Amino acid sequence: MQERLVLLLAGLAGVVLLVGGLRPYLESQPETVSTLSIPELKQPIRIAIFNGCGASQLAARMTKKARGLGLDVIDEGNADSFEYSYSMTIDRVGDLDKARRVADILGIPHYIQQVSEDEFRLEEVSVIIGRDYQKLRLLDP
Repeated sequence: MQERLVLLLAGLAGVVLLVGGLRPYLESQPETVSTLSIPELKQPIRIAIFNGCGASQLAARMTKKARGLGLDVIDEGNADSFEYSYSMTIDRVGDLDKARRVADILGIPHYIQQVSEDEFRLEEVSVIIGRDYQKLRLLDP
């Protein structure tokens, strides 16, 4: 009879310890929501995305993310070289603010202005993805 009582108390103590250890995981945890401050676009900005580092399917993956963020991607492909160390946005039409806004939306710290007289150019901003894309976490959701 005493053995049964000892086993019952030991089992009960084990259950109490187990529930106490699991309690933080069993309680409802408040859901953490990451809120990014993405500037709203009054009108779509036409952009082209180019792979400047040679990683497989990089421009296509970035295009999908950019469209999900509301950008109007009209072209994608490879850059003129795979030697770009840094990702950047490039103003192509003389409105540096557009390149700055695209950079903010995508999380790219570098933007420049490089306007050329090309009457057939459709994009307003070019995005070149450099070797720093993983460090910048450009493809993270």
